[in-house]
Amino acid sequence: MAGLVCQSAVAAQLSPRIVGGEKADSQWHTLVALINKNAKEYAESQSQPYPVFQGQFCGGTLLSEEWVLTAAHCFEEGIPITADDLEILVGSQSLDIATDSNLLLDVSSIHVHPAYNGDTNRNDIALVRLAEAANPTAAGVSTAVLANAGTDTSLSTSASWNEIVSSLGWGVVSYNNNTPQYAIELQEVDLDYIPNGACQSLYNANANSDPIYTSMLCANEPNPDSSDTFGEDSCQGDSGGPLFLTQSTLNDSPQLGITSFGYDCGDHTVPGVYTRVSHFLDWIEQTSSQANSELRDLAVAEDEAHYQGIQTLEFAVTIDNPGSRSATDFQLDISHPATLSLSETETDFSCTSNATGTRCHYTGTGIAGQSSKALSFTALDSLSRNSGSEVLGVAVTLDHHRDYHRLNNSGTVTLYFGQPQLSLSAEPVCLSTDSEQVEMRVEATITNQSDQIHSEGTVVSGSFSDALSLAGKASPLCSIDTASGQFSCQLGQVAAASDVSTTIGITATADTTETVTLNLSNDNGAATGSTLSTSVDLDFSREDLDTCPEIVTPTVPVTRNNSGGGGGGGSLPLLWLMMLTSLGWIRHRAQ
Repeated sequence: MAGLVCQSAVAAQLSPRIVGGEKADSQWHTLVALINKNAKEYAESQSQPYPVFQGQFCGGTLLSEEWVLTAAHCFEEGIPITADDLEILVGSQSLDIATDSNLLLDVSSIHVHPAYNGDTNRNDIALVRLAEAANPTAAGVSTAVLANAGTDTSLSTSASWNEIVSSLGWGVVSYNNNTPQYAIELQEVDLDYIPNGACQSLYNANANSDPIYTSMLCANEPNPDSSDTFGEDSCQGDSGGPLFLTQSTLNDSPQLGITSFGYDCGDHTVPGVYTRVSHFLDWIEQTSSQANSELRDLAVAEDEAHYQGIQTLEFAVTIDNPGSRSATDFQLDISHPATLSLSETETDFSCTSNATGTRCHYTGTGIAGQSSKALSFTALDSLSRNSGSEVLGVAVTLDHHRDYHRLNNSGTVTLYFGQPQLSLSAEPVCLSTDSEQVEMRVEATITNQSDQIHSEGTVVSGSFSDALSLAGKASPLCSIDTASGQFSCQLGQVAAASDVSTTIGITATADTTETVTLNLSNDNGAATGSTLSTSVDLDFSREDLDTCPEIVTPTVPVTRNNSGGGGGGGSLPLLWLMMLTSLGWIRHRAQ
């Protein structure tokens, strides 16, 4: 392997943590190197080759313009190092660079996890705040994606764990007569994921039985290539560097772990151990909660709402905060054609538009952790389309590149143009005689023939003469104004490509014959050609209809407790709905 040299003792002070790997793919842009200024300056004063290389002692990853993630033991073990002694190399896979390179950034503070324990290696995590901002949009630079609980689940349930993760660093690659040989160029190695239980068993059998806590995870290569004399593993000098769940787009690979400790570099019987990043997301958010530098995770929520209309459409973009602490100061980009004009209705939310989309900035009250906020918009369609749809692309971005899990930052919102094509039909379905009164039940059916537009707030209405009465028990969705005889039945939404039926119970004397007109209305109108009215002939002396089924009022147990609150009442709506469905009073059927 090219570029191997013997590094100074100062830079090699930390132990366990790439052997058996290869030069890293040039597309890895999230890695940073921690450089001890004193060691670099000493090497330079002694005319040693590669002074920056001589000063490198740990790796890390860039999280934002201001924050770097690394291991606690990089600062707590060996020679103490302060922020003044430290600089961060950003945007270079090579340590062969000038000592005054503008890629070397000064540090303002070091934040070691307060519960770090060097004896057990627990909580081996630290954040470094830069004194001068990195530029994540520069060539060779990108911010890392931190794994969350969902990432861990994807890892553990993967069909294969073989070489599913990647470890990177500038650490030991081989030994020459027990002298560690380091690489000037960034190295990477593909490793197998090892579940914690199996990892613990391997440590118990082959090492020193160090406990493997849930805040850790393990990886190794149990079957290294025969040419890899020292196995395949992370090693000294790789500490603080990342363990990635490797993706095809390398810089979108979630960082699962931070290189922490091991037994012997490359020992295929004992895995390397890494700090489990997802376990520390709350600590990362808390520690970084300083003015204009909070690391957060915002996401565009999956939108199940159905936005529809003609010319003017109301819609919302919902932003999720899966983290634990509030987040604000973010940008929302919505891509759409010039035929759509968007206007916002939120306060502390300003938007500007151009021919390809709308960009908005939110500076209002933070979205609390584990909550979401719907941002409302009005879309004006200059084409006044009555069919078709438009898919809007949506992306949320925290300022200063502060989003540590940007894989969930984008989504879509679909706008549907038009009105539903509706038809109303009705017919008597049964008749029952009780004393002098006869009850007839009419089934009214609303069919929505549109394949994408729902009917919202759907109502069937009409009027009765004095000879007719509404049978309330048989008409649970209906009500009547007894003074005017006007009745209405509230059906709510009739989804696209479906129909809804409801029963209207009517009582009269046996000699009554009347014609009732039913009318259909809704909140969002109907397309031309819709059938919005139908007439039903009512003959209460008919003998060809089935007898109506008896209506049984459900018995609902009521439980009382000592606190005075009512128990069991929540069951009534469910039982009532079951009764309605069983008797056919309301029926939804998808076509």
